[in-house]
Amino acid sequence: MLPDSELGAVLGVVRRCLAADGGLPVTGEPSFVNRRYDGPGTVRIGAYEQGRLVACGAARPYAHRWSLVGAVDPDFRGRGLGGELLDRLMTAAETVVQVETEALTPAAEELFHARGLRQVFAEDVFRLGPEVPPEQAALPDGIRVEEWGEETRGAFCQAYCASFADRPGYPGLTLEQWVSWLVEDDFRPDASLLARDAAGAPVGFVVCAEGFLVQLGAVPAWRRRGLGRALAAAALARLRAAGDAEVFLDVNVNNPASAALFRGLGFTGVSRRARFERR
Repeated sequence: MLPDSELGAVLGVVRRCLAADGGLPVTGEPSFVNRRYDGPGTVRIGAYEQGRLVACGAARPYAHRWSLVGAVDPDFRGRGLGGELLDRLMTAAETVVQVETEALTPAAEELFHARGLRQVFAEDVFRLGPEVPPEQAALPDGIRVEEWGEETRGAFCQAYCASFADRPGYPGLTLEQWVSWLVEDDFRPDASLLARDAAGAPVGFVVCAEGFLVQLGAVPAWRRRGLGRALAAAALARLRAAGDAEVFLDVNVNNPASAALFRGLGFTGVSRRARFERR
């Protein structure tokens, strides 16, 4: 078992994996790692080489399942450490097991399948680097934009619901639930834009956090008319102007149209986030 004093060493392993495998920078932040390796009921295990932590994993109870995470130092892969960690964590879990990975590798995918785990979620992480010049894209005729604010957030949520209602897994969040999920310390209202048509109806939106494009959507009647691309370009320009040299986002693997849009804006894929489950 890993004591609390080893959480710093866990962070080091996770950051070395992030550097080797790619992924969202936030996954190497202490708050992100601690949420997965600490908390009531969490089981932590580790492997050492001459006193140095080289692999770690955790199983934490969450809702009606156990969520498992793990990391093996890139210099110590291919020795069976990942399989040993996973087997022990799956034994410690008491109910439904879900394995989380922020950067799915071919070896990890093979291991999960060998343990009877099936993929239930996946999204690709994209990055826009400072070497890519910003694009300017004109809004369609008759469209005007507004920034996020107390008086516009309801219309933002209307645009979100209308844009995502036909997507698989749409959660049907209320305004309060969506805003609570969206608005955190790094939320960027200045780079979050609402599109209205000539009649004033919300028809598209983009919302951003620091260095991150969180969501982009257009209502069905306004898709494939350049609205989403124009909103994304405008938001990215604002993020760049505020000093965000690189911008990340993630796109579900079952949404190739969005992935193509962002590739067209200069984004490149850097990793795949995934969840695997065994009941």
